[in-house]
Amino acid sequence: MKKLFAFLVATCLLALSFSFNLTRVDAASYDKAYAAKTLVVKSSPGSTYKTLGEIKAGHLVEVYGGVAVGKDQDNWYSYQQYGFSKIKYNNKYAYVKTDDLRFADPFNWAPGVKSEVIKSVYNNQYVTKQDKIKLVKLADSSKKGSPGFYTMYVQQNGKGKWIELITINCKTGWYHG
Repeated sequence: MKKLFAFLVATCLLALSFSFNLTRVDAASYDKAYAAKTLVVKSSPGSTYKTLGEIKAGHLVEVYGGVAVGKDQDNWYSYQQYGFSKIKYNNKYAYVKTDDLRFADPFNWAPGVKSEVIKSVYNNQYVTKQDKIKLVKLADSSKKGSPGFYTMYVQQNGKGKWIELITINCKTGWYHG
């Protein structure tokens, strides 16, 4: 009977420890930024979407992801397009222009951005599964608090010389190469 009781207690403790681990893993991660000027908060990533409100300059903003090009900017020239950062506003997700933010760590990837860029590079067949890739901070790529940039290099078939492939904005996922 004592062995059965000890087994049940151990099982409960083990189950409890797994539930605590799941809670930590599921906790939302975010990137810290400050409003460089008054932010216009939009319902969707784009300039023509509903304005939900404003955030005053200097206010802390928690960034939960990024979008390289606003949904309403696909037909714009690339120099006119700009990225949006996904934030929480009144307990709902909303969007602000990334250029209007100053990040606490310019080279910290916004949540989900790195994996989405890498997935896109494979989906667009810029690299294959046999290729090796590496990401290198682009030195002096950010003015104070602006988004940092990384250069992605590829080594074809995992051999030979590393070749510069694309430059990536680590806050929005915008890339060019």
